[in-house]
Amino acid sequence: MIRSARKAFTLIELLVVIAIIAILIGLLLPAVQKVREAAARLQCSNNLKQLGLAFHSYHDALGELPGAGKDGCDPPIHPNIASNCAADPNFGSHTAPYTPPGPRPAVRTEWGWTYHILPFIEQDNVFRNTNDTTVRRAAVKTFYCPSRRSPLGGTTNAKGDYAANSGNSLGANNNTGVIERTGLVKLRFADITDGTSNTALAGEKRMKLDRFGQTYDDNESYYTAGWDSETIRAAVTDLDDANLPAAQRTWGPSRDIRATNPALFPDLNSGLSQFGSSHASGCNFVLADGSVRHLRFNPDRTQFRRFCVRNDGAVLSLDL
Repeated sequence: MIRSARKAFTLIELLVVIAIIAILIGLLLPAVQKVREAAARLQCSNNLKQLGLAFHSYHDALGELPGAGKDGCDPPIHPNIASNCAADPNFGSHTAPYTPPGPRPAVRTEWGWTYHILPFIEQDNVFRNTNDTTVRRAAVKTFYCPSRRSPLGGTTNAKGDYAANSGNSLGANNNTGVIERTGLVKLRFADITDGTSNTALAGEKRMKLDRFGQTYDDNESYYTAGWDSETIRAAVTDLDDANLPAAQRTWGPSRDIRATNPALFPDLNSGLSQFGSSHASGCNFVLADGSVRHLRFNPDRTQFRRFCVRNDGAVLSLDL
């Protein structure tokens, strides 16, 4: 009985097969990454949609929009620390945000919008928890963009990737945005005289991806940061554009910074002030009417500032 010889791959054939597989993987990986990014961007958009609905529910329940928090010595000053503020004008920055004694959550009036809308995104258990530390460390998935990072919390302060719109400035007394410093003014949707469909309510915040938890816009709890760029952003210039001629400076939204350049940021932990994202093409926003839009990076800066200011009466081109 004659047996046929058993065939096997030659070395050349094996190398050809490996090369074909490598080429296929190279072709498939970008497609897989694009699908993942599309899904992440969709989830990010849905997060902002939920936040927009929460703002509207809060407004329906209380007749006003939530404030963005305040530092202890920003007016109105609680009587318990009035003498401290008089003796040390910077005392408020050491106690931001100040929580006077009393039952929780009633005394958390100086905490920001991220805390006050918790009951309206099905997080009432976090909102009513009487332990301040537990609340500060409670990571809520709705506040995180999956293109940037996973929820952080548990043993550290919880963070977040979205910021409310404070208009054309991050100054504590600025009154051009939609969400303002607590105690400055009580805004309603009716105060958005440029129209709710023409004005940003909140969006993604620009961040330094290599400095998570260290920069001054990401080092405190997302719920108790006071009037801080951790929870508010504006149509302004960041430090990496500060040396450009004024007419060439961007007002955002801009791409996240992947590696912090010491020449542009001598203090590596300095925070950012613009809106921005880790998406490939632009940044997601929820408008004051509750709709969500994706804006390309660095659109016409004048039009973008009009998009952020609620009451300038200027004509806005929505082709941003």
